[in-house]
Amino acid sequence: MTDFSIKMTLNGKPLTREWIESKELERIHHVFKEMTDLGANFTYQGRPVSLSDLLALPFESAKEALIETKLALGKDRILKLYEKKLAESDVMWREIVANTVKGRNLQPAYVEVDVDGLTLGDFLAFNQSLNKMTDPALPFKIHPEHFVFAGVHGGQEVMETVGQYGEPTYQKLFIHPDAEKPTTPDKDTKLAMVGDGVLMSDQTVDMKMYRMHQFKMKKGGLRIKLGVFFPETAPNEMILGHQEHLAVEFYNSLTFAYQTKTFKGKILNTVLKFKKFN
Repeated sequence: MTDFSIKMTLNGKPLTREWIESKELERIHHVFKEMTDLGANFTYQGRPVSLSDLLALPFESAKEALIETKLALGKDRILKLYEKKLAESDVMWREIVANTVKGRNLQPAYVEVDVDGLTLGDFLAFNQSLNKMTDPALPFKIHPEHFVFAGVHGGQEVMETVGQYGEPTYQKLFIHPDAEKPTTPDKDTKLAMVGDGVLMSDQTVDMKMYRMHQFKMKKGGLRIKLGVFFPETAPNEMILGHQEHLAVEFYNSLTFAYQTKTFKGKILNTVLKFKKFN
């Protein structure tokens, strides 16, 4: 049996587990402060906890406190809490997309991933479970700047801070293997998970972003070229910020996928070996 390991590279720099957890804790603290300013009351293990005490918690405990509070608030109260912030974010995106053509001079944000001990079938089985919301806490476990998540037909409805920049955005993502691709996939790509998105508040507003994650099979594991392609008018800080977001999100996702592996993943991986995608 192959031991489980994740190797990530961002702009040629290998990322350690310590770096990823430090980045995740930084974003947890950001959300603690932001939600407190908006009037949220946090709890940890069922007891009220102050901001200063939250910021003093070790990594795992801080993560638990944030998840516990989000679950207690629920979707509707989180959306209400962030109502003004979401409106500000919508204005920002309208300004970003106003003066560009979709697909022109895209700014790519890549993260390279090499995994042992987890196959593409295993990961897709996990992703199906995520979209079915079998564990309501799972989107929050994956990244602290996930606030609302729902798997819907043909995609996802997600509230997250895109690129660690500005305010959270509530968006609808459309995901399909045969969707329009922002660039030609690598020759060794088995499956390209492609999508784009619109604002939830006005679904006529195309964010002019693409997501294209390229999954590649290897013996006893998989390789992934994570890719998000921003419009030419998006600020540079957003591109690097989203690379860091992807690193945290997929490090956690791959770890949970390994911890919850089932026989379904083996079946899917066998099918994938013989299946061809466009």
